[in-house]
Amino acid sequence: MRRQNRHRCGFTLIELLVVIAIIGVLTALIGHALVAANVKPKIAMARAELAETESAIHEYQDKLGFYPPDNPTDPAMNPLWFELSGTTNNGVTYVTLDAGGQISLADINGKFDRQGFSNTGTKAHSADESVAPMSFLSHLRSEQIGQPDASKPQIKILLCSVKLPAGSGSAPIPGTSLNPWRYISSHPTNNVGSYDLWADLVIGGKTYQVNNWSKP
Repeated sequence: MRRQNRHRCGFTLIELLVVIAIIGVLTALIGHALVAANVKPKIAMARAELAETESAIHEYQDKLGFYPPDNPTDPAMNPLWFELSGTTNNGVTYVTLDAGGQISLADINGKFDRQGFSNTGTKAHSADESVAPMSFLSHLRSEQIGQPDASKPQIKILLCSVKLPAGSGSAPIPGTSLNPWRYISSHPTNNVGSYDLWADLVIGGKTYQVNNWSKP
């Protein structure tokens, strides 16, 4: 009788498998809930930054009469930060109005496939305000500005602050994990006549796109 009682107090193999299966299901449900709770605030942050950038782009267009030029060969590596920041130049080197960025004419061509910037001038305060460079960006956090080339830290691009996870696949800027706002004004396919602006967010192994043509 004592042997039978000891045997009945233990778990059978089937019971153990059932318990393990239940624990696995609960773990998966909790993990899914945590990922879902993390998605909404990150998407909301990206949409807020999208709206801020759109506002700057439209103010630029109102003042200059055209949208900021893009990089015709690479939407990710675009000159949007320099154009919206405004620069002065001496014909060789371009410096942002806040002195936070600098780039040579040769690098503008090499990095952005352009011959120069449009929102620029030889003096920060020209007597003719219609040609004076202007800044359309304000209150950017450090996470919204990135350095695509570590060897040239003064060259910067505009980023979505929702970072790409390590090992998330092909990065928009090769050799980095930067998550730039991708921008097309020369030949937009979704907003013909204006510009396309978007960023991809990789959260919990899934990709969510925040853009200016399919807002909620």
